[in-house]
Amino acid sequence: MTGSGARSLDNRVAIVTGGSRGIGKALCIGLAAAGARVVVSARSAGSCAEVVADIAASGGVAIAVPVDVGTEAGRTELVERAVADFGGIDVLVNNAAVLKPHETIKVREEELDSIIDVNLKAPVFLSACAFPYLKRSGRGSIINISALGAHHPIAGIGAYCAVKAALENWTTTMAMEWTRQGVRVNSLVPGPVGTDMILPRDENARERFVEKMASETLRGRIAEPKELVGAAVFLASDDSALMTGRSLFMDGGMFA
Repeated sequence: MTGSGARSLDNRVAIVTGGSRGIGKALCIGLAAAGARVVVSARSAGSCAEVVADIAASGGVAIAVPVDVGTEAGRTELVERAVADFGGIDVLVNNAAVLKPHETIKVREEELDSIIDVNLKAPVFLSACAFPYLKRSGRGSIINISALGAHHPIAGIGAYCAVKAALENWTTTMAMEWTRQGVRVNSLVPGPVGTDMILPRDENARERFVEKMASETLRGRIAEPKELVGAAVFLASDDSALMTGRSLFMDGGMFA
């Protein structure tokens, strides 16, 4: 019988895309603390190496695989390196994403292509690429990091919301196809989280944004990336063995 303790992922291999900052960095560190051997992936080699160093300093095990998961070559290299270095794959966290905020009238085709490549094609095709190893694990878990906008579209980031909604839909489809083969698939849906991707750069605009988002949650504040770690460890571990094809909301009560 497993428990929710700090070492519930001992000896498991976890890939985290977009793992060099924000939510992805927090999940890399948290999964390693739970015992997983973590593959930290993002486009920046230096940033990935910094996360690996942080994990190693805390006694964890991790490697850096800097690739662009929006490309077939990047996805193939990521899976091959994980298997070569750690012998298999047990957990895949599809976290990499781009935002590119625009009103619909201003969205350019190349921007929409970029959002689709990273936010949809990457998790779908990376999951398919990793699937044989997740199946071989016998306890495979795919966690797709979604967004509240997938369930309630937000003006100004329509492309991002629409593509996340497509990922939620495909999450259920993958679960229907793969769960009986030993691979569970779920999505983790954060509310507003204090990351560079969503926070305005201007200090005054940032303060107003945080105040507005905080007022819309029952908790009265936005989340820190590290507050998503427990949910990710739960979805990756045997504690969620009966959960598949579902969305786990960590939104501070925004949708209550």
